Amino acid sequence: MANNRMTPRRFLARQIRRLRESVIDSETSKIMTTAGLAKLVYRSESLVKAWESGRRVPRSDDLNRMDDIFQTKGLLSEMGRDLVKDEHAPEFMDRWREVEEHASLLRSYHPLLVPGLLQTPEYARAVIVSSGRRTDNVDEQVRARVDRQSILSPENDAMFIAVIDEGALFYRAIGGAEVMCDQVLKLLEVAEYPNVRINVVPVSVGEYAGLAGNFHIATMDGRSFAYVDDAFSGDVLEHAEDVATMERVWEALRDRALPVEQSVELMAKAVERWRP
Repeated sequence: MANNRMTPRRFLARQIRRLRESVIDSETSKIMTTAGLAKLVYRSESLVKAWESGRRVPRSDDLNRMDDIFQTKGLLSEMGRDLVKDEHAPEFMDRWREVEEHASLLRSYHPLLVPGLLQTPEYARAVIVSSGRRTDNVDEQVRARVDRQSILSPENDAMFIAVIDEGALFYRAIGGAEVMCDQVLKLLEVAEYPNVRINVVPVSVGEYAGLAGNFHIATMDGRSFAYVDDAFSGDVLEHAEDVATMERVWEALRDRALPVEQSVELMAKAVERWRP
């Protein structure tokens, strides 16, 4: 059964929604919409909705803007600083999501699959169903994975770099040809974002650092964290020495990857490989 305890982040989310709904738009005489609030804080509506659902926590500058808008005299900023940041860190994946949401730089690598933040819903579903883990709530797991991708939105100011093995694009039909075609088309679309870089390691490279398993590195407030997982569990690495090891692996494997332009050309060829 899900834990229905009112966590600090859910409490903050509820307060933001209540404050928004207490404001009447002078032009329409209606309650301020999420789109209206998004316009005032210079963010996307999807991000505001994520704040109000508790999926994401506003950054300090966003909370400051809302304090000005709602004239709450620093109350929201104080909640974000004293309540949410003091919240007990969840187990491995929840802990990583906390880091991921506040990161200014995200780096992701997988030798066999497209990284989760770049997956289409259909591709994610195929991966989750075949993972060997419990899949009681597949729809919920897929939705959660897709929701996390709002992090890639350019207005969030987070740089994302992914390294993908050519084999994951050409030789493993995750979900079938149609799903693969749509997945690679999505990669080409996201590769056009100003804050996203995708590099492909060609199969001609042979062995290279990173083939032992997938990992992710996030930089937040000048400090880096790494996340590694396997079929059973995951682990957030926070000790400087451990993170430095993953940084070295990252640099070594990225040295073997193609530049962005050549990677895009290879992804375009992969679309033709899977096109029905």
